[in-house]
Formats: sequence, C-alpha cells, structure tokens
Amino acid sequence: MASNPESESASPCTSSASKVAIPRLSIREATARPRTRKACKGCRERKAKCDGHQPCNRCAALQFRATPEDGDLIARTLAHYSLSDMSDTITDHAHPPATGDDTIYAIECVQEDLHSSKALQPIGFIGGPSELSWIQDLNQEVERYTLCSEGETPNRLPSNDSEVLSRVSYFLDDQDLAMYGNIDFQIQPSQDVAERLLSLYFHTVHPSFPIISKLSFTQQVGSFYAKPDLRPPKKWLAILNLVFATAAKFAHLVPEHLVQSMDSPMVYFTRARRLSTTENQLTEHPNLQQVQIEGLTAFLCMASGHINRSWRACGIAIRSSIAMGINLRNQSKEISNISREIRYRVWWSLYTLENTLSVMTGRPTGTSDRFCTTPLPIPFQEEQFHVNPAARLLKDSEFRADYMRDFTSLKRTLANRPSNTDQISGQMPASKVQDIVPNTSQYFLYYVELTKIMRRAIDSLYSPGFARRPWLTIYAAMIDLVHETDEWLSCLAEEFSFKCHQGSGQFERLRWSLAVRFHSVRITICRPSLCRSGRHRQGTEPPKDLQQTAEICIDSACRILDLLPDKPDKPDRIWLAQVSPWWCVLHYLVQSATILLIELDYRVRTGADQAANINSRIGKALDWLSALAVDDLAAERAFRVCDNLRRRLFLHSIIEPDRIPKFTAELTTNLSPAAGVSSLVSQAEHSPTPVSSVPHRTGESAFTDSEMRNETTFHPAFQTAYDEFMPYNLYSARKS
Repeated sequence: MASNPESESASPCTSSASKVAIPRLSIREATARPRTRKACKGCRERKAKCDGHQPCNRCAALQFRATPEDGDLIARTLAHYSLSDMSDTITDHAHPPATGDDTIYAIECVQEDLHSSKALQPIGFIGGPSELSWIQDLNQEVERYTLCSEGETPNRLPSNDSEVLSRVSYFLDDQDLAMYGNIDFQIQPSQDVAERLLSLYFHTVHPSFPIISKLSFTQQVGSFYAKPDLRPPKKWLAILNLVFATAAKFAHLVPEHLVQSMDSPMVYFTRARRLSTTENQLTEHPNLQQVQIEGLTAFLCMASGHINRSWRACGIAIRSSIAMGINLRNQSKEISNISREIRYRVWWSLYTLENTLSVMTGRPTGTSDRFCTTPLPIPFQEEQFHVNPAARLLKDSEFRADYMRDFTSLKRTLANRPSNTDQISGQMPASKVQDIVPNTSQYFLYYVELTKIMRRAIDSLYSPGFARRPWLTIYAAMIDLVHETDEWLSCLAEEFSFKCHQGSGQFERLRWSLAVRFHSVRITICRPSLCRSGRHRQGTEPPKDLQQTAEICIDSACRILDLLPDKPDKPDRIWLAQVSPWWCVLHYLVQSATILLIELDYRVRTGADQAANINSRIGKALDWLSALAVDDLAAERAFRVCDNLRRRLFLHSIIEPDRIPKFTAELTTNLSPAAGVSSLVSQAEHSPTPVSSVPHRTGESAFTDSEMRNETTFHPAFQTAYDEFMPYNLYSARKS
C-alpha cells in the first residue's frame, strides 16, 4: 500500500487521538441537554427518550392522525374495554362534575335524608335509571323556570327533595301490607279452585318467571289433594299459597277468570307468610325452597305496587341463591340433570326480576355478571327434557356450550345473510344445531339475553365513575348497546318477532312482553341523551350524534304506546292485562310517558316543531293510565303525577305564547274543550294534591288494607329434608 505523506508528517499526538476517537469533553458538555426527570406516559410505556412535556413533542406528533371514522371506532373500543374496569376505578366524587350536568351529579350523591324522613322511608333511594328520578328532575326543572318567570331566583330550589320525591312517587309502599289474623294455615282451597289457579299461574307468569318446576310441582299438588294423609312441609305449602296469591291477583284483574270460592290474594299471601315465617328467620341457613319463597314474595310485591318491599325481598333471594351457589355452573354428580336445569332457571328468574326492579328503583344490582357462570337456559320445555337433544344438553356440559354457541351464531348468520340460507345451514354442524319448535322456554332465553343487555346499560351508563367520562365515550357506549339490541332483534325466531306479527295469535302475550322489554331497554340506554345541557339551551339545535340517540329514545317511547290500540271508546284494561306482562305494565307506561314529557318540555322551551304530536302521545298514555286507575291505586297516582306535569307544561306555553301556538290550541282543546285558559290555570294549580290522601280503590288489586292490623301469630317451622325434586316418599306421612 502506498503511504500517506500527511499521516507520516503528523505528530504522534494527532495520530493517537484519531485512533482512539475520544471526543472532547468540553464540547460535549457545552451542547448536552440535562436528563429529563419524568417522561410522559407514552414515552414511559415505549421506554423512549422524552423531552419532559406532557405530552412530549414526539408523542404529540403521533396524535390526531386517525380519520373521523377511525376516531369513532377508537372511542367505542375504549368505551367497551373501560366497562370491565369500572368496579376498580376510583374517582373523586367530592365535587360536582365539570360538565355542569345536574343529572350526572344526581347519580353521584343522595340529596334526601332517607333516615329521618318518614315520607321517604317507604320509597327509599331512587337512582338514575328510574322513571321516578326523571320525573323528579323534570318537576324541579318546571318549578325552576316557573319561578324565574315570576321574578324569583332561578337557582333557588322550589321545594325540598323529600317533598318532591314523595309527591311524584306512584309506588304503594306507604300502604300497609296488612295480614289477616284469623286464617287457619292448614285450610286450602278445593281441588277445582287449586287447579284453576295453577292453570292461570303457569299460563301468565311461569313463562317469564320459571322459578318452580312446572311438571314436578303440578304432580306434587295432585298427590297433595289425592292423598289426604300426606303432610308436606310448611315451606312447600308456603310456595303453593304464593302461587295461589299470584294467580288470584291476575284473576281479579280479569274478572272472567274469577272462580267461585276463590279467596282474595291477601288471604293466600297471609297464609304463605304464616307458613314460611319462623322465629329465627334472619339467622337460618337458606335452601332451595326458601329461595323460591323469597323470589315469589318479591314478584308478588312488585305485581302489587310495593316496589321497595319487592326490592328488599329480591335482594334476600339473590343472597340466598348465591350462598347456595346457584349463580355458578353446577357439576355435582349428586344432582339430577333435570334438577340442575331447574336451579339454573331459578337463578335466571331472580336475575330478570332483580334487573327489572333495578330499572324501576334506579338502584344497582346485587352482584356483577363476572361472578355468574350459570349457563343460559336451554330452549326446550320440561316436557322435552327426557328426549334428545334436550337430554344430551342437560347431561353433557361441553356439548351444551357448543350447541348454544352454534345456535346463536346460526341465528346471527341467517339474520345477516337471508338469501343464502341453505348454504349457511350446510356449513353448521347438523348434529348440534337442530330445528327447535317454538316454545315458552325459547322465549325465556330471548328474555334473559335482552335482560343481560339491560344489565350492561345500567352498570355502565348509570354508574358514578362512568358518568364523569367524556361525552364521546358515553355516546359510543350507548351506540354499542343500541347495536346489541338490534342484533338481538335480528336473532328472534319468526314466531317471537314483534315486527312481523300484528294482532292476536299464538305467543301473542310473549311477543308483547318482548316488545315492551325491547323498547324499554332502548329507553334506558338512550335516556342520557335527553339530559345533556346542550339540549336545554334555547334557540340551539343539539349535536348530530346527540340527536341520533335522543330520537331512538323518543321513538322507543312512542312504540310502546303504539302497541296499545287507538280506539274511540274507553281503553280496555282487561285486554291489556291479558296480553301484557301485567305485573309491571304500569312501569312501562309511566316510563314511556315520562320520556315524552321530558321531550315535550324541551320542545316547549326551545320552540321545536312537532310538539303537538308528542302531546297527543302523552294524551294516549294518560287515557290508559286513567283506565287502569279505576281499580289500581298505583295507576291513579301515576296518572295524577303525569297529568299534573302535562298541565304545568301547558301553563308555561301560555306564559310564552309565541313559542308554539299550535300546541297551545290543541292542548286547550284536549284538556277542557268547554273551559277557557283561566279554568285550565285553576285546574293545574290545584292538581298537585298529595297522593297519599287518595282513598283505596274498591277492587282487590290494591293488595292493601290500611284498616287491618297484623294479628297473626307465627309458629316455628320444623326442619325437613324435603326438596321439591325429591320423590314423594320423603313426605312425612301421618294419619289425619
């Protein structure tokens, strides 16, 4: 190699420095940047260099690169995965949220003294998902801007919260559940009356509330009447009388089903209480029959308007069932396959009942879905449990899981691709997915799946932590839940699709039940759209995304009322009891009417269009509430509350007549055709009479009698190994 003259002439120091390549410390020290003490969150996760800003320049450069469509998808995904962490999220609730939304703040705190107020103790805490909470908020809002129009301070509350809540509640817990004191618990109705009551119960209640085994219980009742020497345990007799009481409650709603020598519901209920109550009831260990007693008691209290009592009884039933592990999949070899399936249905009965009460009271449920592994009920009736595929489903848990999963996926595939049904069916395992003859158990499976969606809506949209999240996250969660209801609707069998069938026919009652439940769930999901402060600003239109969910909520309320026929004559309350879930149909009517009242309030104050159309729907709801009020104190209270709010909204339209004159003219005609405005003002001012002074209805449906006193003497129940599903030879037979 040729030598480099310059390198030969270089000094030794220069040559040594070029080989070692040591930088000059003085230069490096002059240009070095001090080390960042704390990197931003993004850089900490990537373990990358950071300039210390929050966020740093590197992370800021990576942001805002998603398209609007991807941004919505990201928000929905974050909202979905955030639901699983809600129970572990700790937020500061000491101060109101920065959004200024009073409804969100109401979710995070209690504004009443539930301990000292005698008027509120029968009602209890009312939370965000309840229509009572919505009515209370609307009532205060109407009073607030009414005071403002009269020159009062708008920020001053017109009345205390205790008075407002007790005034708008239509529950009957303030009425005594009086017990008859001279009833012999050993006396039972005749066999003809018992068979008729059992038939009514299993026809109207059992499909939605299969808390007892139909075949087993019917056989046991037959043996009880055929063999007088048999003496079943008191708890079994208590279950029998609770079934009688529930059936008698329905029979008094529909007089054509009344049977001669049939006692009132309170007689059967009193007998059941005497049979099931012991001295150590609170400290005794639960068993399956005790769970059924508590569940039936909760159901009967709900059907009678005693919602707070029903809530407490259902909570005890849930606790008892969890103590027995009914909320978990059972793999014990000591339990028969049929008994295991019945116990699963006991859990899902309590589950649907608790979630219904959760919406009515606005209270959280007793346990999370993450602690429940009970399989969904199979879509086969008890009469089919001994033949395949039902018999194999009960025996093989793995086959059951695959079958239910394939059944669900097939339904969804057929719903999404109706034009290629034959090809899709050929791709599914024929040995697992078979044609199912429509039956009440299939309906109950649909009912449970819809209730699970409602549970997710309550746990997410109405929890204090989630309410503080950004509006985009809340909106994304609502849209996801709406899509779940749409998917559920597309998976319904044709016989249960309330969009395809109109009028009477097979499964009419079950279709009606699914329809009102479906629209009620969508109301619960989209209700937050109606309470955003942006909707209450006069002269402004709500954002497009907010308007979408608000319209879904309003449309669902209208569709519930559309299920009721438009007749020129008086609404038929007997027909409604025959086709509807009569034990909670009042809740659905009040819920839909409240949503429309909230929307009417918004349109009155903003001058929006179509207020008259909303008002006509409210009038229809009031007509049906008035018809139910003939023999139902709870319905009468609900009518007075809703009618009072409607009249006060009308007064506001009179105060500002330039808002919507068409609405004013129509409402004037509907409320009192022969009266003038002054008469209407007088009616509205005198209508808020305290509902607690309303006398009892003349019928049996009130289920109360304040003049009676509890003179019952309870006797201790003896312990027994009796189980509903055990053979009859376990009865303690004695000669009478």
